[in-house]
Amino acid sequence: MASFIIGGILIVVGVFCSIYFPMRIKNKNIEIQFTQTTPISELIAILTENAKAGLEGYRHYVELKGQTEKDTLQKTPFSEKEVAYYNASLFQVFEEMETYTDSKGSRHQRLKKSESLMTNQKSTGSIALKDAQSGEKVYIDISQSGLQLDTLKTLDNFEPVNNMQKYSFFNSIRYNPMGSRTLGFRMIENTIPLGQSLYVLGEALLVGARVNIEKPRDSKKPFIVSVKSEADIVQGNKTGAKVSLLYSAYCLQ
Repeated sequence: MASFIIGGILIVVGVFCSIYFPMRIKNKNIEIQFTQTTPISELIAILTENAKAGLEGYRHYVELKGQTEKDTLQKTPFSEKEVAYYNASLFQVFEEMETYTDSKGSRHQRLKKSESLMTNQKSTGSIALKDAQSGEKVYIDISQSGLQLDTLKTLDNFEPVNNMQKYSFFNSIRYNPMGSRTLGFRMIENTIPLGQSLYVLGEALLVGARVNIEKPRDSKKPFIVSVKSEADIVQGNKTGAKVSLLYSAYCLQ
């Protein structure tokens, strides 16, 4: 009886995956491909004219392309590089004893390398997107929920325990022994570098003299800030749709 119920649930999940996710991804790609890129100077003019006409709070769904600007300066905690945005994680790398069974049914023990997340830091504040021709800017708070954020992995470095004294940030870090012994620490930084080309899709709103890009009020519209090109985003979405179809086929077996 229980296996019948589980089988039924898997079938329902499979059908849902095969219909909902591919359709959602297809609609996202349609929105990306059919929304024309608006120059930032033109966007500012549109919002300003609507404000003058008494349409306070007018929101304009828009596709933008530009580069990150230096007034969004942030410094990464590990490499200490100046960037527009960072998401940095520190992992403790250690060995622990693992018991396993071989093909003959005999039990053995072996050392296994594992990682445990110690800290995660993200930069705060908005990033600025600058039009290369006009020099005008818009601002994006990328801590908003519902945002598809694509960054670059600019650091993935392992350091043995004895090498950590060369990093000033590590002076304030405390860690407990884990497993058989601690081997060292792994530092990862995902960033949006300064001067990085960005693809942005969201809703523009004039706040005082500043244009903010925010999450669309219509939840069906995508909200994207990406270091990828428009073509790469579309292709990645297509790949995601194929993966969901394969998963649904597995559920229906």
